[in-house]
Parts: sequence; structure tokens; C-alpha cells
Amino acid sequence: MVQKLVLRDEIVKVKGRVKVITVKKGEFDKILKSVKLRILDKEYEALMPPLDGMKKNTIDVNGLATLIQQYLPMLNYYSGNSKASSPAQMVLTTQSGTVVFSYTGSTNPNSQGVIVYLQALQEGGNYTFQYFYVGFDTTNSSYTTSNLELYASAELSCYSGNLYTGLIRIAYTSASFTKTSDSYLFIVWLIEFQNVPSYLVYFTPILQNIAGVAPNCLGTDYAIHFDNGSCNFTCGGNCPSAGCNVNNANNACGFIVYVQNNNVILEIPTTAPIGAGVQSVEMLLCVTTSFNNMPTISGSVTTTLTPPVSGATFYIALVTITITYVGS
Repeated sequence: MVQKLVLRDEIVKVKGRVKVITVKKGEFDKILKSVKLRILDKEYEALMPPLDGMKKNTIDVNGLATLIQQYLPMLNYYSGNSKASSPAQMVLTTQSGTVVFSYTGSTNPNSQGVIVYLQALQEGGNYTFQYFYVGFDTTNSSYTTSNLELYASAELSCYSGNLYTGLIRIAYTSASFTKTSDSYLFIVWLIEFQNVPSYLVYFTPILQNIAGVAPNCLGTDYAIHFDNGSCNFTCGGNCPSAGCNVNNANNACGFIVYVQNNNVILEIPTTAPIGAGVQSVEMLLCVTTSFNNMPTISGSVTTTLTPPVSGATFYIALVTITITYVGS
């Protein structure tokens, strides 16, 4: 008998906010201010517009699903696109077509671009990843917009060379404003992955950013263990595993990504044999995510699975870790 059981049913909240600022050219220095952002226990300075009055945007759940579908194989199998993707783009729909701001490392006069700052915070054992996309147009161009789109990509650092997802739309919003030839335009867009437990950091895409924070394949791994009653039931112990080997594409736990009810669902299935007379089985998920320019994050979670009462003498439990990415 095959019984589907849920190891964990987790929620990751993905939120977005956006703000548009147009100022006269002489007021440039009044808009961009130096602020301190944190990467856990370290601070760095960023040049950003004020964040008050930001308005809700729409998270593109189909784009987010595509991002996750491309990101996880890079982590699991160390395979993917080795050609660098641009870290970010903003696409502005105007009365005469589109205007595209592409990634740049700084705000320059008479130019257009996007800078991506990251802030990583820890509180109560959970992590929040905040991405500040600062778009700017300091040229003499003029246009009226009706819509804004935000495109992002994620990155993995590995000994064989960095890997990248594509440049994928993750958010959009209606925005009606006019940039004149004697004004500067700034767009600040905040994307947050909120309250992520340590054992879910591995499954949360880390987007390219100016701080150079990226997962490093060395030391990044996850495993699912079962307690057979006679083993050391800890991470790094000798309990039987689910057969996952995330560094081997031929013997890795697979995953399923789909969109349901305007949410992105990630399922990681595996199997657990449950013998005759067994009333429950203890399972342990162990996760370690190593980073460039940020400390390693490790976590674990355990749960008890209780199969239904049945006349069957042997179960194969199809166990899933289900993660729901709720966009708002």
C-alpha cells in the first residue's frame, strides 16, 4: 500500500512594494541618501531614495515559479546556465513603446540603470531577505508611462564557475507618471522573502545583488533521515536516508513546481518504508547553505509521521516537503 504523507507544509511569504520619484535636476542630492544596510552581522552603505509611501505591486507567480524551477537544479545538480544573466532590469511601458533600465553598479549622470542592494536579517531564528532595486534615469529623455515590470535573476557560485537563472519577470504594477527632460526619475522596488526558517533558506532563491551574496555549492546540501530505533538520529548521524544525494543528478530527490490559487507550490517527494506493526516513523530534514560574503546557514526540523490504520502489513510512504510561496 502506498500512502502519501506530508513531512512539512511550509509557507514563505514573498512581498513587493514600489515607489516612483521624479525631481528637478537641481534636487538630485536631496533624493539619494546614504543608508546602512545589514548582511546579518555586517553593515554596508547604500545610496537609496526614501522608502516611505511605497505601494503594493503584483508578484508574478508564474515568473517566480520559473525562477524556482531554474534555481533548484543549479543547487541540486550543479548544472544550468553558465552564461551570466543581467542581475536586473526594469521595463517601463510608455506612450511610444518601452524604456528598459538594465543593471549597473552605480548611479551615473546622464544614464539609465538599476542597482540591486540586499539586506539579510535574522530575528527569532528566521531570516528575511530584502532586495532593493533602485532604478534611475538621469538623461534628458521624456515620456509618460502606464506600467512597470521588474526582472531579476539568481546565481550560484561554484568551483566550476558561476551558474545563473534567466532574467525573469517577478513583479509588475500599473504606474502612470511623466518624466520630463528637465527632471530625474528614480524607481525603488522592494522584494522580500519574509520569515524564512533556517531549514528553508536552501529552497529560497538568492537573487543577484551588489553585495555579492550568493550560495556556494561547496558545503551546500540537504538530507532526509529516518529513525530506525537503533541509530544516531541527528544531522550527520548514521540513520538511514531517503536516498537523496543532491550532488548526483542520477540519485537526487526530485522536485515539482506548479502554480495553484495564485501561489507557487514546491513539492519535494521521497519515499519511506514503514514495516508491519509500525505505528509511526520519525523523520529529520537537515539543511546547510554555504554563501559567498555571508555566513553559512544551517537548520533542521523533525516530525512524526503516523500512517493510517489499515490491514496492510507494509507501507511505502510517499513523503513530501511542501513549500508554498505566497505572493502579495
